[in-house]
Amino acid sequence: MEPSEGEPEKAVFNLKRNKAPGVDDITATLIENASRELKERLRVSICKLWRDGKMPDDGKVGLIVPLFQKRDKMRFENYKRIALLNVAYKILSGIILERLKE
Repeated sequence: MEPSEGEPEKAVFNLKRNKAPGVDDITATLIENASRELKERLRVSICKLWRDGKMPDDGKVGLIVPLFQKRDKMRFENYKRIALLNVAYKILSGIILERLKE
């Protein structure tokens, strides 16, 4: 069953704020404050992804960034790796996660 009108909005609400964006450079705050029309377009796009059963190539891309943690900056093990993912992917993942919890 395709995502309902409220599912993407709930997933957007659950996104963490003030986090670095993915390669699309779109933040959760931008989506949260978007117009009703833009949010509806996003929902329609997510429904299409759901029906088609495949993610577009740009949705599969994550930017892996080394983040310094402690001590010597010249040692690789002192960095953790984080993946910056597109917000649309995070919203879709949030919808799937909520459904799995039910």
